[in-house]
Amino acid sequence: MGEAALESQNWEALLKLQLCRGQDRTHLVPIKRYGPLTVQRPFYPEQDCCHVYLLHPPGGVVGGDRLDLQVACKEATRTLFTTPGAGKFYLSAADTARVTQQFKVNNGAQLEYLPQENIFFPGARVRSKTSIDVQKDGRVMLWEKHCFGRPANNEFFAAGQLHSQIELRCDERLLFTETQRVDADELRRASGLRNNPVIGSFLVYGMTLEEAMLRDLQKISPAVGISGISQPQPHLLIARYLGNSTRDVDAYFVGLWELLRPLLLQREASHPRIWKT
Repeated sequence: MGEAALESQNWEALLKLQLCRGQDRTHLVPIKRYGPLTVQRPFYPEQDCCHVYLLHPPGGVVGGDRLDLQVACKEATRTLFTTPGAGKFYLSAADTARVTQQFKVNNGAQLEYLPQENIFFPGARVRSKTSIDVQKDGRVMLWEKHCFGRPANNEFFAAGQLHSQIELRCDERLLFTETQRVDADELRRASGLRNNPVIGSFLVYGMTLEEAMLRDLQKISPAVGISGISQPQPHLLIARYLGNSTRDVDAYFVGLWELLRPLLLQREASHPRIWKT
């Protein structure tokens, strides 16, 4: 990190990790790190699968902060990432906060990236990009959940902006891309989020569902909110949520994960302990 970054009042953080297969389990190998982005020691509730908790000690992101996560999953690794709490993005005086996440998943590797929701406080300005590069025989389960304002406290996203992008490539070929631009007008617009402050996307790569199974999944719905499941490409399944409750999107996505994990990864759902605290 250069002198200018060190002198800045903003946080810049890089965390570069590699997952490697050992004799009986997946091992987490830190490659490079600077700034306030780190991990706890891994847990092994499933013996061979490495559960990793991502930590951001400052507790929130403000305008001008930059967070960069890079994860490489080598052959035959089994890894589940989550976070101990919601990501928080606060008022930006002028600058935009930037979050970049890059995942490389080799053949035979399994990656589950299941963080808790992001909360965007009024006035937050954020650009986020998540890139997944998976080889044909890799497996991925990844979700992103965004909450604009704090609806439970009657605090609404009256100002600010999120520009987020998710890209999925298989063997360097683009399979899926989704770009969202959300501001106060988009939240209110009838063709936008229709005053629903919570959105979510859940990507599952590595299997093709038969029509009957896909229809059964499409019948599952959250307690409150709008949901949809599609299979736009062979081996790729996408679920979406639109509503007003992080609790409902959590329950909906976790329920889908519990059903799909045994089909995709041939293992029953093992909830990270941090989800129960």
